Amino acid sequence: MKKLSSKFALCIAATFLISGCAALKNTTPDRPDYIQASVDLVAMNDDRVQVQITPPKINAEEITFYIPQIVPGTYEYSNFGRFVENVKAYDSNDNELSIEALDQNSWKISNAKKLDRITYWTSDTFDGPEGSEIYPMGGTNYKEGETFLLNLHSMIGYFEGMKEASYRLRVRSPKNLEAFTSLPALSKSDTLDIFSAKRYFHIIDNPILYSEPNTVRFDLDDIKVGMAIYSPTGVHKATDYEAAIKEMMVAQKKFLGKANNTPSYDILLYLMGMDELQYFGGMMGALEHHTSTTAVFVEQMQPQELTQSLVDVVSHEFFHTLTPLNIHSEEIHNFEYNTPLMSKHLWMYEGTTEYFANLFQINQGLIDEQNFYNRILEKLNYSQRYDDTMSFTEMSAGIVDEPYQTNYANVYQKGALINMCLDILIREQSGGDNGILWVMQNLAQRYGTEKPFQDDALIDEIVAMTYPEVGEFFKTHVEGNTPIDYMDYFSKVGLTMGETEVPLPSILFKDNQSPFFAPQPNASGVVQYVVTDLNTTIEAMGVQVGDLFLGLDGKMLPEIKQENAEGINAVFTPSFMWDDQKEFSITVQRGEEQLTLRGVTGTPSAKANGVVEDPTATELAVALRQAWLKK
Repeated sequence: MKKLSSKFALCIAATFLISGCAALKNTTPDRPDYIQASVDLVAMNDDRVQVQITPPKINAEEITFYIPQIVPGTYEYSNFGRFVENVKAYDSNDNELSIEALDQNSWKISNAKKLDRITYWTSDTFDGPEGSEIYPMGGTNYKEGETFLLNLHSMIGYFEGMKEASYRLRVRSPKNLEAFTSLPALSKSDTLDIFSAKRYFHIIDNPILYSEPNTVRFDLDDIKVGMAIYSPTGVHKATDYEAAIKEMMVAQKKFLGKANNTPSYDILLYLMGMDELQYFGGMMGALEHHTSTTAVFVEQMQPQELTQSLVDVVSHEFFHTLTPLNIHSEEIHNFEYNTPLMSKHLWMYEGTTEYFANLFQINQGLIDEQNFYNRILEKLNYSQRYDDTMSFTEMSAGIVDEPYQTNYANVYQKGALINMCLDILIREQSGGDNGILWVMQNLAQRYGTEKPFQDDALIDEIVAMTYPEVGEFFKTHVEGNTPIDYMDYFSKVGLTMGETEVPLPSILFKDNQSPFFAPQPNASGVVQYVVTDLNTTIEAMGVQVGDLFLGLDGKMLPEIKQENAEGINAVFTPSFMWDDQKEFSITVQRGEEQLTLRGVTGTPSAKANGVVEDPTATELAVALRQAWLKK
């Protein structure tokens, strides 16, 4: 998974009866040997969707039904059972059976031998106060008659001891909506789709997007690629992004080489409104699956910005087809949805993936060297927000609990940096011939989707195929708690720290993390935004350090109080969607004078101390750098 928190957050001050389900009822005279799940997207009630689960014949007196507490690719408890209500169990004569809620995510059914079906209602995770705690890319959204984003782990459950049973999923849908999913279809019609899944994991590993058709499909040699987009206004067309997706995936396939073994890949892109973005605290991103990804961004993004976000985020998710979806431990393969045992290798599952998502772009010529160095520096800076002395393997194994959960986001920062150092180290020891990609290619040959490794054996296996120095690195910096001296690794490839021009995420920033203004109280105690630093765009407009920042593009800022946060966001947020040709204004107070300054966004940047190529680097270091970035 990759989650992105919109940086504008830095800118704020702080009756139906059960008979109504008859359309879902299993009318097959003989009990099937699979679990049948039925979902009705037509007969909704109060923005809720009804689900029915019909199991094979049960021989136990009691059985427990579960909705997942946590799912693979997420690293915190979600308790999806929170969104399930009115759970009922019935025999074949429509008599209710005794059912007891054990906790948020499990229900015990008595007289289970008589069980014919259970029914319940599900609320989407985009609504209600609890939904904001769920990653939007791993959640559900129901817009009656318009669109349905279905991450099935919050809708479909499993029975005790039956996770390996096959499933049939029946979805009744509005006639105008079309299903887009990697889940195999047994039959499809205008109003009823029937899908199959080999086991419960495959149900939750294949999200479905129901929307009016907005899709594109194409072949890349031996891989079939598809993308569907839900765009509330219809502005964003799948065909508009086909070229960028093709270019990205061609480069990824070439980069992966023999490690590429994915026959198909689907992208489900859900664009939410600005109100939904703020509801999720600015959270956007994507969640990986074996042959697809669900990405959630904001409708107001300009095509250029959305294209780059797709390249950055979806490329991360596609590399997940290598790890953990292909190379993974027994803990991942036999995932326990309600009593999870986590792997200690997030340095690989998320770190390697995030590192490759950036490395392949410089390797395949999609970005230049300085852009890549800037990305590395950004990760280094962000990683300093977290505990740098925490064992990475210990953190991974305990990630769902504190103090490790607080440090979770560091798997994308320090996790990528760990892989960078390993890459440079292996290149150095092999004379430039091999790197971390070579390691992953070899692991991919040994393991696969149905062959996991032993969690405790992986590092020893990697060391055995590489060098003792690699083992020492793991022992000291990954299993151990010693911070990494990144300058040591930069120097090996002829890099150093020096002044460089750093591109900024929007005109609101002075560097890659902080806005150009800061809240400060005046003599009367009223908090105001004071300009503390400049970037190239606002400096060209005539903004000066010390100015009071009053408004942006004609919208004036309300008084800076916590209760005004929504109004403050409403002023700042649109600027994150502006393209480089946007004409806009900034209103400032300078002394006794109020000024409205005008300009064009351009590409805002700022001078910063960054990673640069060392002009005094040795020929050996330069050669190693070329092998690292281009080989």
